[in-house]
Amino acid sequence: MKKLIALLLMLTLLLCACAQQQTPAATTGTVESTEATEETQQQLPQKKDKSEGFGLSYLPDKGVNPYTCYATVNRALISLLYEGMFAVNNQFRAEPVLCESFKLYNEGRSYVFTIDPTAKFSDGSPVTAADVEACIDAGRASGIYMERLSHIDYYTVQEDGTLLVHVETPYENLPLMLDIPIVKASTVNDPFPVGSGPYVISGSSLIRNKNWNGAAAPAIDLDTIRLTACKDSGELRDNFEFGTTDLIYCDPNSPASVGYRCDYEVWEAPTTVLHYIGFNLYSGYFANDSLRSAVTYAIDREDIASKIYGGFALPSVLPCSPYSDLSDPKLSDAYSFAPEKYEAGLRESRVLVSEEYEYHQGIFLVCSDDPVRVEAAEYIAQVLNDSGLRIVVSAVDHDTYMKKLDKGDFDLYYGETRMTANFDLTEFFSRYGNLMYGSIKDSALVDMCYAAMENTGKYVDLSAQIMEQAPICAVVFKSYAIYVTRGKLEDITPSVDNAFHNAAAARSLADADKTYEGDEEE
Repeated sequence: MKKLIALLLMLTLLLCACAQQQTPAATTGTVESTEATEETQQQLPQKKDKSEGFGLSYLPDKGVNPYTCYATVNRALISLLYEGMFAVNNQFRAEPVLCESFKLYNEGRSYVFTIDPTAKFSDGSPVTAADVEACIDAGRASGIYMERLSHIDYYTVQEDGTLLVHVETPYENLPLMLDIPIVKASTVNDPFPVGSGPYVISGSSLIRNKNWNGAAAPAIDLDTIRLTACKDSGELRDNFEFGTTDLIYCDPNSPASVGYRCDYEVWEAPTTVLHYIGFNLYSGYFANDSLRSAVTYAIDREDIASKIYGGFALPSVLPCSPYSDLSDPKLSDAYSFAPEKYEAGLRESRVLVSEEYEYHQGIFLVCSDDPVRVEAAEYIAQVLNDSGLRIVVSAVDHDTYMKKLDKGDFDLYYGETRMTANFDLTEFFSRYGNLMYGSIKDSALVDMCYAAMENTGKYVDLSAQIMEQAPICAVVFKSYAIYVTRGKLEDITPSVDNAFHNAAAARSLADADKTYEGDEEE
């Protein structure tokens, strides 16, 4: 289902999105006509003929190695070149791809994965457990994937060609962590590794991988896809507006984002990127439990997502995506925007009448490198100031931001983190966790995080405890955008990090789970 947005373009693109749907939905865009001068027309690529094929652009200097490529636009290309053991769909469920089957042993601590024996790389060689082992090695060293693989103790190829993966704690949803793209082991460090996806790069084109054995084609199904190399975001924009490009996969709220002045459709792509408020539990306003717990009611997340993120963000009360099965709608509703509850919590805290805070000025720390986060922090600060608090936004460069976080030099901060697809929160509360700012380490919450990994049904209990204690406060999960030349694609169902995911062709996790078939390992 498509939802309509109006686009008003001057120097930049302003997007105003409709209310969020239960699943990511397609959006259409209509732009005002623009007249280019004769000189401009000579400088820009020739206007594309919509009747001819399909084209993608990418940044070749960024490569397409999935472990080292951070360029979002190239990730669209990556999703056509490579496949994972599993994919993560837009409801944050694992779907088997290169994994034929798996069994779970040792009270949930050991997985044995069988690779699809018919899976081949584009050079005709089989995909093996040794390739997967090499890719897990690469993933554990990659800033993109290391977090999701952090609970793995060891892994090894067994004599029968299966892959044994042992985790430090019982882990019900480990397949969600194994969506890392698999490449041929000998090419794992190459800028353009050999993959097993439906397409392969051939000169200035993508062509069908004749060795691909997928059950159904991806969302785009052509023998040849034009591939245009670009130097920068300006060339990407020009090729989409006038040249050979028909699809752009990007973060529309990135500081480097550009506007597009052409006729297109746009789809939202889900991410696990959480924007949230962190608190200093050691000193300042928000060492007060009642005030901290009340903040969730002060935040109109729908308004923030619409006005500040241009609709490309999913309002979230809980620290997991509302699209995920882990989210509890009743719990979310109980802690959603409610100004009267915030005022009651503020009164209960007695902060406004306390001598301790009579002259206190709360510091709201935010990274100035991201204007969207700065604007969101200023919005929230204004709401808190309107209630009688004295909050000052301190927007500083990234290095200073990190130093101040480490020192606890803030009352609250506006943060961003890319979470795992099971929304693991241990890094916030572990003693040496990467996100343990403001003295929020809590062994009891860590225990609840591990319990939720063992049994996903317990994630609701974890969420409830976090909402009560409020060491952090979720605001939105970012969405990426997929801009497509109007009429080029009828519909797409982008998943996490896969612009061309084919939901209709997906297997369910139950199709691959053979845990209860045959005898278990002693």
